[in-house]
Amino acid sequence: MGIDAIYTNLRFLMLPVIVIIGIEFVLIMLYYYLYYRKQKSEGKPRIQMNKLFLGALFIGYVVFVLELTMLGRGNSHFLQMNLHPFSDYVEAWNKYSLRDLQNGIFNIIMFIPMGILLPFISRKFKAFKWLLLVVVSSTLFIETYQTLSGAGLFELADILNNTLGGIFGYQLYRLAASIVHNKKVRMKSLLGNLVIPLLMGLLFVGMNIVYIQQEFGNLAINSFTKWNMKDVHVTTSLQLSSAPAVAPVYKKITQPDGVEALLQQKLGLSELKVKDWDGDREVLLEDKSGTPYTFYQSEEGNWSLTENNDTPERTSFNDQELLSQKAKTIMADLGLLPQDADFTALEDGEFQWSLPDKAGLHESYWTGELLLGLKQDGSIYSINNGLQENQFIKEVDILSPAEVYDRIKNGEFPQIKRNAILTDDQLVIKKGDQLDITGIELSFIYDTKNFYQPVYTVYGVFNGDSNWFTLIQARRS
Repeated sequence: MGIDAIYTNLRFLMLPVIVIIGIEFVLIMLYYYLYYRKQKSEGKPRIQMNKLFLGALFIGYVVFVLELTMLGRGNSHFLQMNLHPFSDYVEAWNKYSLRDLQNGIFNIIMFIPMGILLPFISRKFKAFKWLLLVVVSSTLFIETYQTLSGAGLFELADILNNTLGGIFGYQLYRLAASIVHNKKVRMKSLLGNLVIPLLMGLLFVGMNIVYIQQEFGNLAINSFTKWNMKDVHVTTSLQLSSAPAVAPVYKKITQPDGVEALLQQKLGLSELKVKDWDGDREVLLEDKSGTPYTFYQSEEGNWSLTENNDTPERTSFNDQELLSQKAKTIMADLGLLPQDADFTALEDGEFQWSLPDKAGLHESYWTGELLLGLKQDGSIYSINNGLQENQFIKEVDILSPAEVYDRIKNGEFPQIKRNAILTDDQLVIKKGDQLDITGIELSFIYDTKNFYQPVYTVYGVFNGDSNWFTLIQARRS
């Protein structure tokens, strides 16, 4: 879930919280005017107003947490568990993705208010052991409810992150209490009570240094936990080589940043409005006749140019012959195509230039496709570019097929969700399962630094399912 989606959901969930807190504040004010002032004047025991307001905030906070963790989450995860304490961070590391890291960070942030508010509400929670008991009990209750109701997995990582959040909140409370008591910021108290964010910050910096220093990027397929294969029957009829082998590694080279300027110059377009977000770029353009176009370029380097108001008409065969020459002339003028691209005339005035993936060659090559759409008069209504250059970098030592089979037998592989029908429970390797390996082929996938790395695609029959496959990193670590 992206930042925009989280913000939208938070706005929706906050509405009932604000209503509840508003009602609580109204009741507190009624209590103040009808009872509190009278009890104060008569010297009778009374509830402190600040604790009433803090209690109201805490109730609103609890409602908010329950909305996030229990309501409207479906029931597809009945009795499912993830008992790996650092799974969020391992997955985020292998994908090197802040988007995947945000779930763990959000679970920490979610419990910070509990650690701050409880000591203010009751003196009992100024003792760390009682606060920790409530924090751990709360997160255990949420995780247990989720797995029993099917609303979510019981995740040990969530318990760890929630507990860290509660402890950090408590440390913030202690820091604030120290500042109020001493009327100044003491360095010892500051460092002691900010130890969690400081350690996480140092860990984050250290991980980035390691990532920058390593030669290649990370592969998402390495985000797995070793399966227990003790009572799993693994077989194969393949004759597997154990001889040492090598394979090439490439680097994806996307279209240069000057594509937008080139299109504006060659096609007579002028820029009206620009929008940038998450590495993507969208530009509203206009030609000399006032026709609007949208240029879009993704973070990965793919781009498109589309006329906003066009609905292309089907062209006749004779028109296609003329348009084919026009299409070739336009692309030659733009200079965007490799010379060996295969040309195909499609329907509705569309033309395609394609280049197959030639991974395995020990030289650089282009791959992908480009689509050009022309109207009856030969003017452009769309260009969609998915061409990219894979630049040969070096040869690397890779595992042999026999070693890959050994990894399968040792449970060192990810279970890949091959279709939407499969449930998480069906992906779990368990006692009595049968796996027959029917093929091991070398293929390539991109890592987080856009290197095109060799991986093995392993095919098999898993409990009768002949569509089973998995991916294993081929390069020796």
